[in-house]
Amino acid sequence: MVKLPEYKFVDEMASNMDTCPIKILNGPFQDIVYRYGKISLKEENENVSVTMDITMISSPENFNQQDPEFTQTVGEIFVDIVEKSSTTNIKESVDLEDDVHQD
Repeated sequence: MVKLPEYKFVDEMASNMDTCPIKILNGPFQDIVYRYGKISLKEENENVSVTMDITMISSPENFNQQDPEFTQTVGEIFVDIVEKSSTTNIKESVDLEDDVHQD
């Protein structure tokens, strides 16, 4: 399993793109900037596979985007983003519900 690197959204690059670019801050892919494109989920026999298009914005010369470790890393980052987003949305929903019931 790949250790999840630190990453950040590069908001200043997002104005002319459909999705916000992400910069990897440490680890073997440090300073690579990419963005997610189309993401597809496919369920087969209780297993879910994910296919994602990645657009490279900044990477070292001769970088192999098909490197299995890189593919796993951007997959782990995607899962982390979704999990954090889901947790935030759930907390906001709970807070809103609490506000409604306090009246």
